This record gives sequence, C-alpha cells and structure tokens, in this order.
Amino acid sequence: MLPIFLCTWLALSPDGRTLWVAQEDQPRIVRFELPREAPAGSIRLSFVPSGLAVGAKGLYVAGETGVRLVNFTGHGEAPLTTGRGATSPVFSRDSRTLYVCNRFDNTVSIVDVARWQVLATVRTCREPIAAALAPDGKRLFVACHLPDQPLTAEHVAARVCVIDTAGATVERSITLPNGSTGVRGIALSADGRYAFVTHLLARYTLHTTQLEQGWMNTNALTILDVPSQRVLATVLLDDVDDGAANPWAVGCTPDSRYVCVTHAGTHELSVILLPELLDKLRHEVE
Repeated sequence: MLPIFLCTWLALSPDGRTLWVAQEDQPRIVRFELPREAPAGSIRLSFVPSGLAVGAKGLYVAGETGVRLVNFTGHGEAPLTTGRGATSPVFSRDSRTLYVCNRFDNTVSIVDVARWQVLATVRTCREPIAAALAPDGKRLFVACHLPDQPLTAEHVAARVCVIDTAGATVERSITLPNGSTGVRGIALSADGRYAFVTHLLARYTLHTTQLEQGWMNTNALTILDVPSQRVLATVLLDDVDDGAANPWAVGCTPDSRYVCVTHAGTHELSVILLPELLDKLRHEVE
C-alpha cells in the first residue's frame, strides 16, 4: 500500500465503490477502488485541500478562500470564492446545492452548483468548521470551532448553529456545555433523531495544578436531540488513566447501531454502541 500522510478528508462515491482521500502534505486527492487496499490513482492539487465532496461532475474541493470543481481526470474549473478558510462542503440531497463553511469569516455560503454562484451567505457563530444536513434537507447543523463569548462570561462554550436552508437564516443556536471548545466534527443519525458533536471540554474554572485524569481538559462527544434542538447529554471519551486525545471526525452507521469517532491525538478509533448508550443515559435521567 502507498503510504499516505496527513489525510484530512474522505469522500465516498454514491455507489460506495470509490473512496477519495484528500492529502495535505503533498496536496492531492488519492483514489481507492473498494475493496482493494492499493491506491488506484491520484490527482495533484495546486492548493492545500480543506474539504471534499463528490458530485456528478467531479470532486468539489475546498481550500483557501473558496471551492473548486476538479473532474475525475484531474482537470479543474475556475474556483468559486466563498470566504476565508473555506472548508467542509456538504451537498443537498438533490446535489443541486452546496453548503460551504467559511471558517475565518464566520459564515456559511449556499452555492447553486449548476450556475456556479453563491446564492446566499449566512452569518454563524465563531469559526464554523463542520456541517451536517438533516435527512429531509430542511436544516443544516453547523458546528463552530471556538466559543464566541468573552472569557469573563458565566458560560463560555462553542455553539452549533441550525440553519433553515429554505430561508437561509439561523433558526437557532445551541450552546454546548460550559467549557466546550476545539469542536471538530458533527454528524447526524440516519433517522435524523440525534446529532453528534466532537469537542474538548476545558476545566477552565479549576486551578491548573495537574494534567492527569482530565484535570485541565477532557475529550467529549455531545449528543443533541434534533427535534427539540437541545443538548441531550455529553459523554466523556477518556478512561480514567488513558485519554482519548483530540476527538475529530464523527460518523453514524446507516442502521444507527454505531457511532464512530476518530482521535487525532492518539491515532485511534472509538466505536460506540448507540442503542446501549442511549439506554444508559435514559436510566441515569430516571
């Protein structure tokens, strides 16, 4: 197998047969024809990729200040400017609309794919870094990387903005538990009932006298109840003496049986049994 380093984004073709992997250190997109493990080819890029989505015409690759369409043979179209730190492109269900997070502009761009133009720009919370579309396509859940409150506030935490896709407005802002920061990923269950957000939980109200046992930071997964648009629970991913550092990407299997979380700090994958976790949370509430 060809070694691939600093792989930051994955995108699967609609038929599930081709996996595209974005690589940062030698900017390119590597193609795998599943289930074969050896790369089937690659496309060189002139910029560092910061997001990837597969469309009918090719690969939609975010980077720098916008998104580019790169066809499957490597030829590109003119880039579309959306905003600084463009990342995490997400298609609508009909693939006619592309949503792009502009991390350093604190906005999300709504792009008409056919006309290749920005239809609307929605202002969000601080540094939108990941997005997930509800199964019915009516709402886009946008996870913001950092808190936007002053450090002297009573509650300091990152938020998730819920965008009404039809009206191109923020319908609601869901504040994560106090101390939530370093948000990296968000995903929805296949039925749209739950959203899962990966982040750090800073114990910023404690004196920094030790690092062990999560005294300063713990690694967390927050579960949102989508219908009520509120926080259901926050689950710590660490063991007492074995941290699950830097939770990053998160995904839910189509049968909603498992939630999987990658850990950039420990090069591991957490596989969580979702029904059992929800059942345990219900018993704790009761």
